[in-house]
Amino acid sequence: MATKMKNLRAGMLAGMAAEKSRADTLDRFARAEAAIAKHPHGLLQAKGAETPPTFSAENEERSGDGRVLKRIPLAQLHDNPLNARRIYDPAVVQERAASIATHGQKTPGLAAPDPSRPGHYILIDGHYRKRALAAAGKLEMECFVESDLSDLDFYRLSFLLNEQRSDQSALDNAIAWRQLLDEGKVAKEEDICELTGMSAGTVNKTLALLKLPESVLMVMRERPSAIGIAAGYELTLYYKLAGEERTRELAMRIMNDGLSSREVEAIRKQAQEGKARKVKEISRQYKIRTSGGELLGTIKEWDSGRVVLDVQLTDRDAREALLEALKARFGLDKSLL
Repeated sequence: MATKMKNLRAGMLAGMAAEKSRADTLDRFARAEAAIAKHPHGLLQAKGAETPPTFSAENEERSGDGRVLKRIPLAQLHDNPLNARRIYDPAVVQERAASIATHGQKTPGLAAPDPSRPGHYILIDGHYRKRALAAAGKLEMECFVESDLSDLDFYRLSFLLNEQRSDQSALDNAIAWRQLLDEGKVAKEEDICELTGMSAGTVNKTLALLKLPESVLMVMRERPSAIGIAAGYELTLYYKLAGEERTRELAMRIMNDGLSSREVEAIRKQAQEGKARKVKEISRQYKIRTSGGELLGTIKEWDSGRVVLDVQLTDRDAREALLEALKARFGLDKSLL
């Protein structure tokens, strides 16, 4: 199975050149065309192949290594329930839809037969392409079809391919890894380390993002790639110091002002130092008793200078005498009480 995963990953990566840069529309199209010129058959290109294959809705095509490529109706192509990506930018979908409308689908997706629905498929890789195809009014998607894949293969392949594109966000990872743990696909965080090749520290810090309040996560979902794991983890530490509202404001600053993780760390340390300077006040309490030992009340004082007298005098004469003494001490006139 390890060899199969390696071959699948290598095959899919060979067709990604057309998707590499999307920052500038004209530059993106030029780069896509250059990549296509080198690999006109996308993932089907085998050594010595010179004639591009043709596709039809009725027929399946096979590459040189025997892999199946077919057109699948979008209505029968379902999202991977264990997909590594969970957040999709509508602007990116529209951008890719415009490219597909002009140039067509250049890179096939990867799918597997749906074991619970005959004739249907689960999309493993290509979820942005699927959404772009639908937005462009297309009804089918070209996909390589692979069989005998486990649930973890569904996640592993989508993670490896998204990671290769360098646009897999820390929040995407956190949501996907939490699902793997909650559904028992993996038993512990160490299994995620083995699955992804990431360190235990990175996995732990990534999962910690989900401890942020929902209002902060909503901000991050707007552009998840803008907040990496380092800045995201600093947010989790800042939240413990500053609370939800200030953490949400800081998340928005990271996205809008492009704050680096070091800048976020400096803000967190400043908040931490400010909190440390607030020394807890020490209070002292003195009990008031009668000559016979009966408790009448207490006097409490704090380092700040605050003093509280709390007594209960059932004897009216004693109570009035105390009030007169206090009024005289602080120069209070009875009419002002």
